[in-house]
Amino acid sequence: MTTILIYGYDPSTTRKLKDCLQKAKHYVSVCDAGGRAPAEPEKAPLVILDARLKWTVCRPLFEQFLRTGSPVLFVTGDLAMVGHLRTLYAGVSDVLTLPFTHKALLSKVTSLLGSRQELRELALNEKERVALLDGQRVELTAQEFALLLVLMENPDMALSREHLLRHAWGYQSMGDTRTVDVHVQRLRKKLGGERIETVYKCGYRLKMA
Repeated sequence: MTTILIYGYDPSTTRKLKDCLQKAKHYVSVCDAGGRAPAEPEKAPLVILDARLKWTVCRPLFEQFLRTGSPVLFVTGDLAMVGHLRTLYAGVSDVLTLPFTHKALLSKVTSLLGSRQELRELALNEKERVALLDGQRVELTAQEFALLLVLMENPDMALSREHLLRHAWGYQSMGDTRTVDVHVQRLRKKLGGERIETVYKCGYRLKMA
C-alpha cells in the first residue's frame, strides 16, 4: 500500500478523494490546510494539493516537495487554470479537474506514482553529437540532437513548440509546429517514453530528476 498526502480546501472534495483512494487500498493522510508539513514527508510518494489554497500556503510546500522529489496532483474546478498549474510546479505534476470520477483520479494517481521510478542517466557528447544513456551511445540525427540540446539546457522546464523551433533549428517563421511533435516521438523511442513529458497546451518538458 502507498501513503498519499492530501492538502485539501473543501471538506467534501477532500472526503471524496480520501474515500476513493482508500477503496483502491492506498493509505491516505489528510494534512493541515494551514500548510503544516507531515512529520516524515520523505515517506509520501504522492501529494494531492487543492489549487484553491492560498499561494502563501502552497509555496513553502512546493519547496518541500521538490526536495523530496514528490509528484503533485493539483485539484481545480477552473479549466482555464489547467495549463498554468501544469507549469507552476517545477517537479512532476498533473491536474485533476472537478467534478472528477474515481476512474480519472486513479488513472492520474497510478501515472504519478510510476513517475518516481529512477530515470537513466542522460548526457550529451556534443563533439560526436550523440546521447549517452548510462554511458551507452544513442545515435541521433542532427535535428534530434539539436532538439535534445535545447531541452537539456532547460531541464524540467516547459518549453513551447515555437521556442523549440526557434532555438533548436533557427526557424524565424513558425509555420507548422507538428514537426516538433514528430521529432519528440522519435526521441522518446530512443531515450524512453518517460523522459520527455507533454505539457498541455504548451509543448514539452525534459525530465532530468
